[in-house]
Amino acid sequence: MSRKRQVFSLMGLNFLMLGLSLLMSSYKKGSCVTSEMNMAAVDQLKKFNMVQQYPVYLKRNKKADAEGTFKQVLTLNRGVRYKFFAIKNPDYTGQPVLTIYNNEKMEFMIGSTYNASFKRFYNELEFECKTSGNYCFTLNFLDGEEGCALGVYSSLIQAK
Repeated sequence: MSRKRQVFSLMGLNFLMLGLSLLMSSYKKGSCVTSEMNMAAVDQLKKFNMVQQYPVYLKRNKKADAEGTFKQVLTLNRGVRYKFFAIKNPDYTGQPVLTIYNNEKMEFMIGSTYNASFKRFYNELEFECKTSGNYCFTLNFLDGEEGCALGVYSSLIQAK
């Protein structure tokens, strides 16, 4: 192999390695969910069936008035018992706060895993849906901290 080809080959290899390292570093932040978090989610389901899981990573907010929030509109059915919970990644400082609202406009809060008055966290949010329709599922991190969590939406269809 000629000297010129060796130089181009090494340059190509360097660019490939640089590209892979950039890809891996950006991939790490986007996929903060671990297999341990998935196993913890399955353990917490008990009799419920997992409908959907939402991996959420949010950066720390520099502005106090701007709060990063993951939002998802869900269609819930009357007569079905639902369970929502978040599994926190221990590598991040942010404490996840999961909230359910009555519609996409978030006019009325149905429940939350954090009670601001008592500064208390709850493991899950469970309720029986009284009205079929679209609801809003949100997940953010307390005080705008950087965080990673796995938000889980599950259901239990009761036999009548």
